[in-house]
Amino acid sequence: MTTVITPKARFDAVNLALERQDLERAIAVSREALQAGIGHPLFLNLVAFDLERGGRLEEALSLLREALQLSPGDVLILTAIGRTQSQQGRDADALVTFDAAISVKADHAPAHHGRGLALSLLGRIDEARSAHQLGVDIAPGYPDPLGALADLSLREKDADQARRFAGLALTLEPHQPAAALVMASLDATAGYHEDAIARVQQLLATPLSPLHGAAAEQMLAEELDRADRPVEAFEGFVRSNQLVRSVCSALYVRPDAETGLALCNRLNTAFQFAAPDDWNAAPGGGALGASKAHVFLVGFVRSGTTLLEQVLASHPDVVALEEQATLRAISPPFFGDADGLERLRTLNQTEAERLRADYWARVRSFGVEPAGKVFVDKAPLSSLWLPMVAKLFPEAKILLAVRDPRDVVVSTFRHRFLINALTWPFTDLDETAQFYSAMMELTALYRRILPISVYQHRHEDLVYTFDEEVTRICAFLGLTWADQMRDFAETAKRRDVRTPSADQVRRGLYSEGVGRWRRYGDGVKPMLPILKPWVEYFGYPADDAIAAGN
Repeated sequence: MTTVITPKARFDAVNLALERQDLERAIAVSREALQAGIGHPLFLNLVAFDLERGGRLEEALSLLREALQLSPGDVLILTAIGRTQSQQGRDADALVTFDAAISVKADHAPAHHGRGLALSLLGRIDEARSAHQLGVDIAPGYPDPLGALADLSLREKDADQARRFAGLALTLEPHQPAAALVMASLDATAGYHEDAIARVQQLLATPLSPLHGAAAEQMLAEELDRADRPVEAFEGFVRSNQLVRSVCSALYVRPDAETGLALCNRLNTAFQFAAPDDWNAAPGGGALGASKAHVFLVGFVRSGTTLLEQVLASHPDVVALEEQATLRAISPPFFGDADGLERLRTLNQTEAERLRADYWARVRSFGVEPAGKVFVDKAPLSSLWLPMVAKLFPEAKILLAVRDPRDVVVSTFRHRFLINALTWPFTDLDETAQFYSAMMELTALYRRILPISVYQHRHEDLVYTFDEEVTRICAFLGLTWADQMRDFAETAKRRDVRTPSADQVRRGLYSEGVGRWRRYGDGVKPMLPILKPWVEYFGYPADDAIAAGN
C-alpha cells in the first residue's frame, strides 16, 4: 500500500527541520514536495537557496519569481531575489528589489544589508555604510552587516575599525566570510603571511557561496604568490575565476550578450574598410570645455595607466579624473550596432554640441574642474570609443599606454574586477589574451583611420628612465617639467585611487612587475601564441632575457 504524504505533513516537516536548524533536511523535504507538484512559497524559497549557493542563479531566480507570484510582497522572497541579483552583478536591479523588501518590512535587517552590498558595488559608499549600520542596529546579533562594515573600513584604510567590526562578526559567526577575509588581509599587511594563508584555508574548508569562495581563493592565491609559491598561486587564480564564471555565465555566455571581446571583433570588422574622411570632427565649437588641453589616457587595463595618471596629476597645471563614466556613458547608442555607427559618422552640429555639453557636465559632476587646466580623462578601455573622440574632441591628445603584453594579460587575469559585459573575458586567461589582441588590433586600426594625435607611452620606460619619459610626455601635452611629478606616490596617497593598482602606485617606482609573467611557468603557456604578434609589434624580447630599460 502506497503512503500518501499530505502537503501539510511536508510543510510541518520543513518547519520542524528549520526549528532544529537542520537546513539540509528542510531543503531535502522541500525538493521532494516540489517534485510531488506542491508549489508552496516556502518550498520554492528553500530549494532556490540551495541552487543559489551552488551557483545556479538563473534556476534559483526562476523558482523565486514563482514563489513571489504565489506570495506577492513576501519580504523573505524579495530579499532572496535581491541577493541572487547581486551575485549576478545586477546591482541596480538588486537595489530596486531590496528597496521593495524594505517598503514591505522596514526593520528587515537582511534587506538593509543586501541594499548596502548593492550600493557599495554601485560606488555609493556612504549610503552603503549607512545601510549596513542600520542592519546592525536592527539586528545586533546578525553578523553579515558587521562583516561588510569591516570590509568597507579596510578599503578606507581604517585598520582599527576594520579589526573591530570583523572581530564582532566572527564572535557571532566564527567563519563569517567577509570578516575572515578582512582579518586575513590585516594579518598580511602586518607581515604575518603564514597566518593569513592559514586563516583563508580554514575559511575555504567551510561551506561558501561561489562568490565568497572566489574571494577567498583570490586572497589565498595572492598570499601564495607573496610566499614565492607561484605555481600554487596561479592555480588559485584559476579556481577563483572559474567560480566567478560559474555564477555569471548565464548572463554573458548567450547569443544576445556582447562581451568586450565580441565588441572588439565587431568594431574591427566595421572599421576595416572605413574611409578616413568620414571620421573628421563633427561641426561645432567648445570642444575643450574651458580646459587648457584635453587628454585621454587609454590602453588596456593593467598597462600602467594608473601610475602615469598619478604622475601627471602631481603637476600643478593638471587635473585628472580616474576611470569614471564619461565617454562610456554617452557611447552605447552609437556603438551598439551598424546604425549607431552610421549616426556617429554623420553626426550633426546640434547633436555634437549636446554630447560635448553632456560630457563636460559629467566631468564636473565627479568633482573635477577642468577650466584653465590640462585635463586628463583616464579610462583604459576608452580605447574602444576613440571614433567618438575624433568626432567630438578633435583637439584632444591621446596617451596610449603599452606594457609587455604578457605582463598585461597575466596581471589582468590575476586581479578581480567588477564583472560586466566588458570585463567578462578577464575571468579566463585565453579570452583575456584574445581580448587584448583584438583591442590592440582595433587601436592600430583607429590610428590609421582617425585624425587623432597619439603618443605611445611604454610603461617600462617610466620605470627605468622616469625623467626622460615624463619630459617627452610633457612636451607632447604642452607642459613644462615640474619636480612635483617625482612625488607621485604622495599624490596617490592623498587622492582617492580605487583601481587595483592603487597600493602599488603608492609604493612608488619598482621593477618587480617587469617580466613577472615568467614566474607562472606552464600555467601561462596557452596565451603565448596569441600574444606573440604584439610582443614583436611593441618590441619586447621574445626570450627569457630581460634588458632593463628595453
